[in-house]
Amino acid sequence: MRRKKEVTMQFIADQLEISKVTVSKALKDQDGVSEELRQRIKAVAGELGYKLPGADQVTVNAKNVVIMVQEKYVDAKEYTTFYLRFYQKLASSLTQRGFMCNLFPLGEKAPSAQELNKWFNDSNVGGVIVLGDVKKQHISLIKDLKISLLFLDCYNADVNVDCIVTDNYYSTFEITNYLKKCGHKSIGFVGNINATSSIQDRFLGYCRSLMGSGLPIKQECIIPDRDEFNEEIEFLLPKEMPTAFICNCDDTAYKFVQHLLSKGYRVPEDVSVVGFDNDIYAEVSAPKLTTVAVNVEVMTEKATNLIIDKIQNGDRDKPSRVFVTGDTVYRQSVSNIN
Repeated sequence: MRRKKEVTMQFIADQLEISKVTVSKALKDQDGVSEELRQRIKAVAGELGYKLPGADQVTVNAKNVVIMVQEKYVDAKEYTTFYLRFYQKLASSLTQRGFMCNLFPLGEKAPSAQELNKWFNDSNVGGVIVLGDVKKQHISLIKDLKISLLFLDCYNADVNVDCIVTDNYYSTFEITNYLKKCGHKSIGFVGNINATSSIQDRFLGYCRSLMGSGLPIKQECIIPDRDEFNEEIEFLLPKEMPTAFICNCDDTAYKFVQHLLSKGYRVPEDVSVVGFDNDIYAEVSAPKLTTVAVNVEVMTEKATNLIIDKIQNGDRDKPSRVFVTGDTVYRQSVSNIN
């Protein structure tokens, strides 16, 4: 039995009597090829069953990108959530590049990897962006997807893929340093440090800043905001209150400020509070929150460029991790006690 001839770019070029370079540019949507010739090359490539290296079951014409995110991150009850803002930026950026963008919330019940791969193939999906941390039950599903993958604002040691994340460690290290410059020597942390990789990195940045100045990290001043099932719990304040707290995100900081006020504390006169993300909660809080602004625009641009490159050129041998630095935004929730 004769072996089926492999379809290569050179084979396509020979059929059309053009150069391999021209075929490569057309299939990768690069400049230097007329639109009429580009469509002709893609049509012939599709008829011959050509697939870009590393694209597996995805055709060269794949123009859809799926954004996977936990349901809770896009279930806006009162304010537009942080990840909905991320998704809107991604959808706009991908659309401008000629790609369609679909949101895929991950709930308790998810289809199998086999079902998803079939749906991706039938729906002309070329890549998946996993936005934010996902539950353990979804990791095995994501690992089995035969498609170009990118993690955005999260990473996971069990999935070896490209990641674009905020530099949570350094950003929290810097905002903790700012509190120390304002005279605060007793600083607490608010958040479940086992909840996500981002919160863990923020906690480590907080610890590194305190350790660098020889300041204590007091267990009683580390206050969880959620339980192991990700359900909100009441804040339990320590008997000896720190003069400042770093919260894992602006949502938590907003609620923590309200809790402090209900207990008779003044913010920032008695207790200073800072957050992370610079989302709507930082603006509606009273007082407005000093926080770390996640650079959504830069992260979105990098994610768009990388997922399109992966779709068109295949995955790289060694996945990369790209860190984007956040900027401290100074508002009214911190007092200088020097």
